[in-house]
Amino acid sequence: MCFLAGAAGIVGAHCSVYDTSLLAPAAPGVASKDGVGWWSGPGDRGCFSARMPTAADRPPKGSDKVLPPIYLAVQSTRLGSLGEDGKLNNEAWRDIGFDIDGVCTGVESCTGDDSPPSCNPTVPQISTDGHDCRDNTFGRLEYAAALIPELSKTYGLNDDAFNCALCVGDYNYLFKISGYNGEPNDDQVRVDLYPSPGLEKPLPWDCKDPSWKDHPCFTPDEKFQVTPDSMPNPRPGPDLSDAKVFDANAYVRDGYLIVKVPDETSLWFPGYQALVVAYPIILQKALMAGKLTRDADSVWRITDGTIGGRVRGTDLVKSFRELGLCDTDKNYGTLVEFVNKNLDVLTDGRNDPSATCDGMSAGIGFKAQQVLAGKITAVEPLKECVLRGTAVDDAGAARDAAGE
Repeated sequence: MCFLAGAAGIVGAHCSVYDTSLLAPAAPGVASKDGVGWWSGPGDRGCFSARMPTAADRPPKGSDKVLPPIYLAVQSTRLGSLGEDGKLNNEAWRDIGFDIDGVCTGVESCTGDDSPPSCNPTVPQISTDGHDCRDNTFGRLEYAAALIPELSKTYGLNDDAFNCALCVGDYNYLFKISGYNGEPNDDQVRVDLYPSPGLEKPLPWDCKDPSWKDHPCFTPDEKFQVTPDSMPNPRPGPDLSDAKVFDANAYVRDGYLIVKVPDETSLWFPGYQALVVAYPIILQKALMAGKLTRDADSVWRITDGTIGGRVRGTDLVKSFRELGLCDTDKNYGTLVEFVNKNLDVLTDGRNDPSATCDGMSAGIGFKAQQVLAGKITAVEPLKECVLRGTAVDDAGAARDAAGE
């Protein structure tokens, strides 16, 4: 990705660098990646399952030493439309996320007939799982939207536009890890989450030009803003006050940071300076796992991050509307119909084949890099049916120049 010099010394010299090659594999012959890790194993119908880590997987108490807080910003994501090569791929969603309901549906590697679904679908056709029983119907939605140019370009429903905005610092989301001993195992750490309007000084790369990928992204010595409403008692960096959204009982096992994401967490990356506004996904019963390393350049990174959870169908539709995608757009009905026909889980976390599905499973892959926390900057809330972003401004300017 985009690594530049100048990050050494952000964390004190007493922090140890551990060898990630010593981390335990997910299972013999299975690589830890994209939701598969030491927590994975036998699942429904004899399948290998990318099941979710639990509180019972917490390691024994380890070292009492404590590092200074570590701040990380998201470098890039995979939402389900693009493969690892950056190209549109209708199978990409299958390799991102967790088996969040413990039921394997339509997976060829399983034995016997499908088990009853975890909830009663709204249509006769049941949404199938991805590889290793991953539940990620939201990734399929992302791919479907990316196929429609009017949606992918105007509303940013594609991985590429979002990742460029992250790279140049138009918006982001910060993680603060505190109480961590810096070792491959720590039975208790705290993780605070802060929506970020992006870098104090965004990079100049043009996201309309595909060559943005040839330029370096943000570096560990750059400062990211945070929103004041992310903290009960707002305080700017370099040491932010505790966030409203946090997990005080996170842990690290075999080098993977495991975080329970509180219900109703909105993963909206706030700001309107990018080409398009970020999609505001609201998670339920979600969990984050990320391979946490401190590399030879003294920079902490998450190199294999996965977020898996559930999203209410009504919240999905509301989020489209908050992007500005509403009834006046000819594609609005298509996306609403996709949502209503592909709900595959219960958002309260239960498995009940007699209860009607009200949510969609979601899997998000990401990478993150250490950064500095900066000043506090407020961002105006989203408004339904108001299309915003610099691409909209450019389009408006072009229309004005043409006398329209």
